[in-house]
Amino acid sequence: MSLDIAASAGTSTILPLHEIQTAVVNRLESRDEMGVTDAVDTILSQAVYHGSSDIHLEPWTECVSLRYRLDGILQQIAIIPQEFQPKLIARIKVLADLVVYRKDVPQDGRIDRDKTSAGRPMRVSAVPTVRGEKIVIRILGSSRDLYQLDILGFPERIVHGVQRIITRPQGTLLLTGPSSSGKSTTIYAALHEILHLQKHTINIVSIEDPVEFAMDRIAQIQVNPHADLTFTTALRSILRQDPEVIVVGEIRDFETAKMAIQAGLTGHLVISTIHSGTAAGVFTRLIDMGIEPFLVASSITGVLAQRLIRLNCPDCTEEYTPDPLMMHYFGLTAESGPFYKGAGCKECQNIGYRSRAGIGEFLEVDNTLAEQLLRHPTTSQIHEIAVSKGMIPLAKDGLDKARLGITTIEELYRVLPELS
Repeated sequence: MSLDIAASAGTSTILPLHEIQTAVVNRLESRDEMGVTDAVDTILSQAVYHGSSDIHLEPWTECVSLRYRLDGILQQIAIIPQEFQPKLIARIKVLADLVVYRKDVPQDGRIDRDKTSAGRPMRVSAVPTVRGEKIVIRILGSSRDLYQLDILGFPERIVHGVQRIITRPQGTLLLTGPSSSGKSTTIYAALHEILHLQKHTINIVSIEDPVEFAMDRIAQIQVNPHADLTFTTALRSILRQDPEVIVVGEIRDFETAKMAIQAGLTGHLVISTIHSGTAAGVFTRLIDMGIEPFLVASSITGVLAQRLIRLNCPDCTEEYTPDPLMMHYFGLTAESGPFYKGAGCKECQNIGYRSRAGIGEFLEVDNTLAEQLLRHPTTSQIHEIAVSKGMIPLAKDGLDKARLGITTIEELYRVLPELS
């Protein structure tokens, strides 16, 4: 099941991607204020309709480029005449409560869901460039059905492993992966499951930057460095709020790491993210940050490393022969197939892929691994121990999906170049 479930947005017509440019420019050429308003509304609502995660408006020498990030890939949507740049940018800044006349400093804002027909909250970043301001809009929120662990695309063994961890009264569950690899979605899915199991009997507090999805029955704290509300200061405060589950959006430094790890040892379930390439790498990353191995071994109960892969379009999937170089990278031969890819059709905008899902490797800490962590093992040694205990590596999970015709070898190489 896809991680990109588009929610309904207003009542506007859904346009094919290739028609969005004409619609936007026609509205701008009406030369009135409503024309600019309608043009921006079209840009935002069509992005939501097509399942875009981000919108990029970038000034070029003689025009403005409009791109959507669809299934993780930036795609050119429209080239807008440069004369409309000031009004377009101004309208977006008004919606996001930014200072319109300040064009020389970076600004961050938010568009509430009720301000446009898109029906979704959005985070806006404006930065000055030599050709004018560049706007990037992150689309937040999603369908309620998205927040279930068993529809994110992970194998059952990973779903069941995460479920075991989050039903324990204490410990630390860490997620790792590059930006836009679905970590936040997985965390929200885990929280959704905890709420379902515990009903109204649990106190959950999260510290996020930003709060991407508003969830009832969770006290969500937005990090604000300008007010000295950082992950560390917020974590220190919420430990006095009688929490049972603590979510820390990201572990970035030693102090946050130490507080989160200690919280996982003192009667709290802690869920957080940390940057590392693999599940095994999380342990050496924490130790390199200065956390004592005995704390790491005692507190961490599980690690999930994940990526998002594009899925073959089900309407145009056909058998193919992968690139020989890609086959070599993954240790495959022609006899390893058959393999499949989307040929491109109207349903997938002739891309061949439609929607995304997760692949992952889940490492559950047992006594054997905990004892080994006290001996300062290397990342590769931790990985070998985990595999010997039954962990399926990221690349293997991806290859299993490729053999089932769910994705392509080329897509696996795109998201797993360091593992291939």
